[in-house]
Amino acid sequence: MFKPITKYLLISIIIVNVTGIALAQPKDNSPFSQFGLGDFVDSDMPSSHAMGGLGAIYHDFFEANLENPASLGFLQYTSLQLGFMVKRSNYTRIDEKQTIWNGNTNHFSLNIPLINPLNEALERRESKFSWATSFSLRPFSQVGYNVSIVDEVDSIGTVQSNFRGYGGLYNITWGNGFKYKNLSAGINLNILRGQQVYESQTYFADLSNAFNDAFNSTISYKGFNYRIGAIYELPLDLKAARGEDDKPSKLLSAGFFVNGKTNFNTKSDISRLSINSLTSDVDTAVYVTDASGKGIIPGPWGFGVMYRHAGDFRVGVDYQASKWSIYENEARPATMKDASKFSFGGAWIPDANSITSYFKRVEYRAGFYTKNDPRVIEDSQVKEAAFTFGAAFPFIIQRNISWMQLGFDIGKRTGGDRLTDNFVRANIAFIFNDNAWFIKGKYD
Repeated sequence: MFKPITKYLLISIIIVNVTGIALAQPKDNSPFSQFGLGDFVDSDMPSSHAMGGLGAIYHDFFEANLENPASLGFLQYTSLQLGFMVKRSNYTRIDEKQTIWNGNTNHFSLNIPLINPLNEALERRESKFSWATSFSLRPFSQVGYNVSIVDEVDSIGTVQSNFRGYGGLYNITWGNGFKYKNLSAGINLNILRGQQVYESQTYFADLSNAFNDAFNSTISYKGFNYRIGAIYELPLDLKAARGEDDKPSKLLSAGFFVNGKTNFNTKSDISRLSINSLTSDVDTAVYVTDASGKGIIPGPWGFGVMYRHAGDFRVGVDYQASKWSIYENEARPATMKDASKFSFGGAWIPDANSITSYFKRVEYRAGFYTKNDPRVIEDSQVKEAAFTFGAAFPFIIQRNISWMQLGFDIGKRTGGDRLTDNFVRANIAFIFNDNAWFIKGKYD
């Protein structure tokens, strides 16, 4: 039989390969993804997302918050985290309506405390310093649409235009978090990679000897950025806890993160052909390979505050913003506006130590968010708002607590006056914990 560490490593290798394949496939038919870099994928974890998206401040002993690397300083268990999403969208564009289902992997991470708290318990000591590292893969944006438009043009007749796009960008991240006493700080190093493909064809159905137009653009992206963050946790009942020889239970936390801008390079293959449907003659108007380009993606920043009553409930507020008005992309120019997001939410455990009722040990979560997406459609900035709710279900694997996380969004996204998306999104994640890594063995 495999040892626990070996099994986790094997599982990680398999999931990394499967996740990489999943991220590369088109999953959606979203008219919003035609604009900018496509539909942005929420980068917060299902746990914090179910609380409205408290990415700047969320931290936990059992899992890593990849939004703020400082959360790694609080991690006490090695955690393998894997998440998926399923979304049902009701799109309305002018007078047309369409219902689309899509799904994708939304994160994978392996997070390891390099200073194992179990060693401290075995040696009957308590360290003021902790350190954890993280490796993760997450999608950044997704392009997926297939649109057909039919027009009647005088003296030409029926003109059909088909537009199709697919592909996406993702982040590969190495993070580290360090905690000393009540202050934790961290850094993420991110590699941005991916490819997006845009195709269009125009057909002249009523012309017997017409040349139909075909356009194709394949853009590969490669960039780098970093993120730094910090979280300070202030115990409000320290004096009373010391008097009872116990740990503080009333805790107020403040956290922030700042992301450096991403300077990226692109390689583009572009072709524009005119094809005669009768004679099969091809007229090449444009054919370019490996065209180099550059661009800038702005770095977001965020700030949050959370109050936590240990083992009972927590509530917090979060604000994030990014100056997308400086966005540049020589391969695919687009006008963007500054983005922002406001979140509020909380979580509650009826009785974390209950023996008689499993559901009293479940953590229930709820919240809401509202945000301004940087993309602009018909001179209007894309906006989105949603209510969120979910729960974390504990289960035992090899004498360690692990978790299944469920979360749901019910919301609306608008792009101008003529494009709306009423959506329901479900997030599911698994957190497998193990505290047996880096244990110091002692022999008499």
